[in-house]
Parts: sequence; structure tokens; C-alpha cells
Amino acid sequence: MGRDLGIQDPDPVNKEVKKATGIKGKFPEEVSAQNPASNGPTRVVIIGGGACGMAAATKIRRQSNFEITVLSRDSHTAYSHCGIPFVLSREIDSFEKLVVKTPDFFRKNGIDVRLNEGVKSLDINLRNVQTGEGIYPFDKLVIATGSLPFVSQTGHTNILPYGVFTLRSLADGMLFEKALKNVEKICIIGGGTIGIECAVALAKRGIKTYLISRSKSLLFRQLDLDIAKIIKEHLEALGVEVISGEPVIFPEVFWKEKNLQVGDRQVSADLVLLASGVKPEISLALEAGIETGNAGGIIVNEMLQVKAGEKFLPFVYAGGECAEVTDLITGKSRLSQLGTTARRMADVIANNITGKHTTFGPLADPWVAVAGDLQFGGVGITSRAAELHGMKLLTGFSRGRTRASYYPGRKDLYIKLLFEDDYLVGAQLAGGEGIKERIDALSLAIRKKTTIRDLLDLETCYAPPVSMLVDPLRPAVKAAIRNMKEKEDNKTK
Repeated sequence: MGRDLGIQDPDPVNKEVKKATGIKGKFPEEVSAQNPASNGPTRVVIIGGGACGMAAATKIRRQSNFEITVLSRDSHTAYSHCGIPFVLSREIDSFEKLVVKTPDFFRKNGIDVRLNEGVKSLDINLRNVQTGEGIYPFDKLVIATGSLPFVSQTGHTNILPYGVFTLRSLADGMLFEKALKNVEKICIIGGGTIGIECAVALAKRGIKTYLISRSKSLLFRQLDLDIAKIIKEHLEALGVEVISGEPVIFPEVFWKEKNLQVGDRQVSADLVLLASGVKPEISLALEAGIETGNAGGIIVNEMLQVKAGEKFLPFVYAGGECAEVTDLITGKSRLSQLGTTARRMADVIANNITGKHTTFGPLADPWVAVAGDLQFGGVGITSRAAELHGMKLLTGFSRGRTRASYYPGRKDLYIKLLFEDDYLVGAQLAGGEGIKERIDALSLAIRKKTTIRDLLDLETCYAPPVSMLVDPLRPAVKAAIRNMKEKEDNKTK
């Protein structure tokens, strides 16, 4: 999955100095837009220094001479959150390697990044943002506040006990790494991608790891039970003890008792990592009178402009995990917690702020994750989500290999396809290699309204080191066709 920024360096060739804004490098396709009230450049304030905020700032700079200020309560900026589990596993040797762009990069390019400076209030009528350090007036505003860790009631208070960690920032990762010294047992609460990746990372370090999911299966919202079972078995083979469908209670004096109540059993642990999901950070938006939707995020239109009252504001935008998106399959509003989504939203916001009309459409949300030697992911709708929306699906499942049977290093590959009215609406995969590329292709197939027959007629390439002669996708399609015929035969009986 990921929240990688994908920020690109500006054009290094043109060194023309922009005196009005202090920019040391000129970006291509520059737009000059004066603020008529102050006879100065248009002032853009961005709240949030994550994937959406920093990518938007960089692209706005490439396309304009606007005055850009980024306000972030984080102590780091422009880093890959998705890389944290791989530092914990020591596949990446330091957290510093995750920093994509340093603050100095932004300073040199006329982007004023204020770290450790949280926003206290937002006034869309006066058009200013207030922090503990001062007041920042704006002509254009971007709300990219991201998400906060979901912390359920842990005892009589919502304050985390000593020895309990979250993993939402680079600083969190660094603190957690320090706490791991001399740790023998750890509990990870949360069966999502971060929890799974961290469980594998810590098991690799020889730490006894419990992965606890309150839901009845891992990745309950993202995968069907049959695919989730493959991941559970892989984790257990690596020495991770997976506990599903049980409530968790740990005492406020956890640091002293070092145990948790998991269902009917006691589980002892030196540390606890809470990876039980996130919720959009919308408090500033709510206080400012900005509308939020049923999915819990900020309502935006196709230009990613926010809504206040009955109108969408042409000067306030929102993107990333705090903003709602439209689901390609159901047409309903939901949240997307993918770095790829945040990066695309940043492009749309930057284009619209600099006068290039761009829209943001519905999403199928392809995603992929890696746990040890296992890759897994999906795109589109799941069986559970389809049932909640009253959809009736046909499915096709197959197990194949990633290489020819005689070629060394072949790995298992599992494919599940989901169809509604003959059209592909979802796919889930797990295996040893080649998962991302297949999900990308199936994402395009969903967007292009591909039918069962289209997939059956699909031509695939073959070479022993990279594929079987008959691609594993084909048996999955055939299985869906058999299920469809059985359903039709049952109707006629």
C-alpha cells in the first residue's frame, strides 16, 4: 500500500531568481497570479506535510510563483510511511533512508515548511489559519491533515498506558525501534497491512509476536475469508501467533503487569503496538463549518473543493486521507488510505489552484502489500462489501504457479475474481511474486468494464522463468463461468 510521496525535483537548469517570492529556481509552465488585495503573489497555505500536502506544494511551485506555506505538526516531512515496517525488519538500515526530500530542498525552492507547528484554528471567512506561532492569511487553502490512529477505549481512560505504541509517523517508528531493545514478546493489535507487515518484521528479529485481530479474519475489510486464510497460514509458518475475533483489554498499569486479556486468555507481552486502523483528521474542518460526509471525511467535489453550507468553495481544497472519494463500483462515498490516491489528489489540487482545470474521478483502489516472502493485494469490491450493498456476485478461484513447473524458484499464486452481471468488479491475489503487475492489469480491466468472455479471450505471454504456459488467470475465469452455468441450471430446475 503506501504513502510514498513521489515528489520530483524541479527543473535544475533554469536558475532565474524570483525576487517577489524568494524562489531560487524557476519551475516550468510558471503561472503568475497576483493577489489584488496586497499587490503581492497569491498566498497558498497547506495544512499537513504528508503525501498529499507536500506533493501539492511541489507541483504548485513548478507551475506558479505563488507564495507557499506548509504547516505540519510532524517533526519530519516528505518521507515514506510505508517503509517503516521494512526498517523494523532491518531490510532498510535506517529511518533516515525513508526521507524522500529534506526541509532544505523545500527552502531552496521557495516553499516555507513549518514543522512541529500544528494549526489551532481555521477561519474560512477571514481566510486565515492560526497556529501557536502566528496567523497565516491565505488566498488558497489546502487541507491535507491525513488521519489519526484509531485508539479504542483501553481502560477507564483513553490515555495510552506506558509501553503501548502507535505507528503513524516517522518519529513514532524511531521511538518504537528504541523500545524494542531487549524485548522478547510483543502484541500487535490490528490485522491490517501495517499490523501484518510489522508482525513479520518483528518475527524475523526473533521476537515472539502475537498478531491480534478483533475481526474474525485478517484484512477483514479488504479481503475475503479464503484469501485472508492464506495470509494467516503464511504468518503462522513464520512463527507469528494469530488470534482473530477476540476482544482485547489491557490494564492501565500495563508497564507493571505486562499482560493483556484477549478473550478468555491472558497474553503476556513486553510491548504493545496498536495498528488497529485510522480515522480522518477532520476537527479543523468541522470547527470551520466545512461539511463532512457519511464516510467520516471531508466532502469534496470533482475538483476537490470543500463544501461549506450549500456551496463548494473555489478557494479551499482537501485531499488525502481526510477527504472522501467516490467508489467506482458502488458509486458511494468512502475513504481511501493509499499513498497513490493522495498523490493523484495532490496533482488535481495543484492544477486547479494554478488555473489548470482538472477533475478527480471514482476509484477502484488497487493495493498491494508484502509480508515476508508473500505478496497479496486486491482491487475493486469484496464479497462482504458487495453483500452490504445488495450486490449478487459470481466468483472464480484458482491456484497456479508463477513459473513453469520445471523452472527453479516457482511459487504458488492464488487468484480470486468477482463478477456482477458478467462484469469484473473485484479481484484478490496472494502469492510469491508478480502480484502487483496482475492487480494493475485487473484494475484497468475493472475500469474498462471487462466481461467474463473478454477475460476468457485474453491473450497472455509465456516464458518459463516468469509464467506458466496457461496463465493462472484463465482457470479462475473458467471457474467463474462454471459457477455461472450452475446458477443458471439451478434456476431452470
